[in-house]
Amino acid sequence: MPTTFKETMTSKERLAAALSGQPYDRIPVNLLISDHAARVIGVSVGEYNNSPRLMAAGQIAAWRLYGTDNVNTGPGLTGIPEAIGSTVAFPDSTPYIAANVLEDGALFDTLEVPDPERDGRLPLFLEAATIVIKEIGDQVPLGMTCAGPFTTAAGIRGTERFLRDLRRNPEFAHRLLRLATDSIVRFARAAYGVGARIGLADPTASGTMIGTGQFREFALPYLTEVCATLKEFAGSAPSLHICGNTSRVWPEMADTGASVLSLDDAVDLQAAKEQVGDRVTLLGNVRPTASMYLGTPDLVQRDALDCLSKAWDTPKGYILGLGCGLPIDTPPANIHALVATAREFGRYPLEPARFEAA
Repeated sequence: MPTTFKETMTSKERLAAALSGQPYDRIPVNLLISDHAARVIGVSVGEYNNSPRLMAAGQIAAWRLYGTDNVNTGPGLTGIPEAIGSTVAFPDSTPYIAANVLEDGALFDTLEVPDPERDGRLPLFLEAATIVIKEIGDQVPLGMTCAGPFTTAAGIRGTERFLRDLRRNPEFAHRLLRLATDSIVRFARAAYGVGARIGLADPTASGTMIGTGQFREFALPYLTEVCATLKEFAGSAPSLHICGNTSRVWPEMADTGASVLSLDDAVDLQAAKEQVGDRVTLLGNVRPTASMYLGTPDLVQRDALDCLSKAWDTPKGYILGLGCGLPIDTPPANIHALVATAREFGRYPLEPARFEAA
């Protein structure tokens, strides 16, 4: 998709403009590159995830290769549960929690809020962030995505056990959510200390996992607390992503005070814009699997243009991105196609007629 468009803003300037309602040269493109960065620099996922040098190198190389408007050095969904004592496995694909530290609920009182400077791989993520910010932090914002409180609690306890706790022992579930929330906030303070921003991903709080009432009781209060606390000490609230069909809780997601709602491709961007777009910036929701991983550059362009046509005029702003994280083996040509679509069709001021005509 050739284009002669010349960017006039850095990624950092572009995203700041979009979030504040100011003109920008082109619409921002935010991707959670994550472990795909290991492919970019030719190392295994395990090597990448256990070396601050490789993690930083991968994120920097991916940003320079693709030209997206963010970089991210974790700790992802596993980092905080691991620092509390859960065990993480590192296949040459997405890392996952192989053993939960709190399989026996009686051990709860032995658990502590982890020290970001000492426990698990949290120091590694902070060191990687420091390297990235030193090298390219003047040009691109660095995010550190954490599991939200509900997903962190599930990573500590085990998802099935935690979901049973909601019904059988709600008091215990709230104690566990308190530990998760305090752990996220402590890590976030350290992340902001090195110059990073925080993003929250709470996939276990999806509507495919829990009902609306459970979301309001067990997820909403703790997400709201994290957003308010981070905004108070850092000046900006985190972004929030929840997987699956979240349409029943869009108002509650906006109530958290998150700065951006990242929406799964299972939902309709236009409907989200109409319901909460006057309250919060929206991000999404190109299909990660069907378009980015399994599709072609032409399909990626069509999918991205469909997203632009639905959400470009969101009152609080719109950022082009995926409906979830980037599949690790996504063809590079498809990532280039997504950014090229933003450069060709997302120039400011946007012309919606071009989205339909392409």
